[in-house]
Amino acid sequence: MTETSTARQRVSGRHVLMWPFPGYGHVNPTLPVVRELVRRGHRVTFATTEKFAAAAEAAGAEVLRYASALAGRPLPEVYDADYLAREPLRAMLEAMATVPPVESHFAGRDLPDVILYDSSTYAAGRVLAAKWQRSAIQMYPTFATNEQFGLGDRIREQFAPDLDTHHPALIEFFIWMGELLTSHNLELSMEEFHAPCLDRNLVFLPRSFQMDNEKFDDRHEFVGPCLDEEPGDWTPPEGDDPLVVVSLGTENNRDLEFFKGCAAVFAGLPWQVVLTLGGLDPADLGELPPNVQAHRYLSHTDVLPHTKVFVSHAGMSSTMRGLHYGVAHVFVPQTPEQYFVGKRGTELGVGRLLTRDEATPEAVRDAVLAVAADESVWRRVAELRAETRAAGGAVLAADIVEAKL
Repeated sequence: MTETSTARQRVSGRHVLMWPFPGYGHVNPTLPVVRELVRRGHRVTFATTEKFAAAAEAAGAEVLRYASALAGRPLPEVYDADYLAREPLRAMLEAMATVPPVESHFAGRDLPDVILYDSSTYAAGRVLAAKWQRSAIQMYPTFATNEQFGLGDRIREQFAPDLDTHHPALIEFFIWMGELLTSHNLELSMEEFHAPCLDRNLVFLPRSFQMDNEKFDDRHEFVGPCLDEEPGDWTPPEGDDPLVVVSLGTENNRDLEFFKGCAAVFAGLPWQVVLTLGGLDPADLGELPPNVQAHRYLSHTDVLPHTKVFVSHAGMSSTMRGLHYGVAHVFVPQTPEQYFVGKRGTELGVGRLLTRDEATPEAVRDAVLAVAADESVWRRVAELRAETRAAGGAVLAADIVEAKL
């Protein structure tokens, strides 16, 4: 009998604190895990911002609301050395601001039995796990880290090779880390507190998609995507023409001209096109060709089962959803992290990568037609679809949580 199956038999009615970073790609993978834990009789407190409160409540959690300075902030046009050097400091200051409201929420209440926090909220999560002497699990909605691999290192090598390791913001990061530990009377070394992973980590992707996956041991459980599959009310267009979905996500999608161009280049082709605008107004696109439809928002759970090719920003959550439904990809990354998601997908043979400079509407069209006709792409898509669906998902994730209770 496995550790997780034994735990599942003996544990019920415990209290879990779920604390993802308040962004779609971080929150969405956790919601099916919340549902599964609640179904098993556990109580879940979900720490998040007002934006995601309704979704957490719908999953069955009690919501702990807090404010975030980082969530929803405008992203830069250029990710240079100075910007990347300041990112750790921004995250540390966020942790210092968010620990107090979460801690005060539990004053006079029963503390959680286990804390799940993600790689972007690790500092705050580790402070409270140490203060409360509670077990913790680190979640990775994107590539996992350990002592031998770190996505941040790859980003710096690719986008900021001249980054000064003595940049003032990096020095200030460690100063504030020390202040965070001191202010909460924690006798932890910075090395221990800043360790790249825990003894138990949940990774929301299949093992093969992880960069340098051969360097990861069984401390990391690659459960694959955790998805809600409740259908909505969208119905696919009539006819047999293949469907391409074009989306730049919800956080960095202000390029209306990109969507206009994609609509134009597919006009008259034997394809149906769905543009999901992530909050932009479809009326601003003007008149669309008859084979193109646009939506301010559209659940990818509705549309991807009918899709042949998915043109996306290469967000990990979107990419995993595409693999789950067996679609080919054209990756148009908008951030450094997304660049590496698209690069990994291309290495695995499930699509093609276009950088922001390369991603003209014409280049997107040509890439869509190329991957749709490439038999090797479809073989790899089928293999990744099978691995993704067999990874374990929310059920395995809940087993791992219970093993920590």
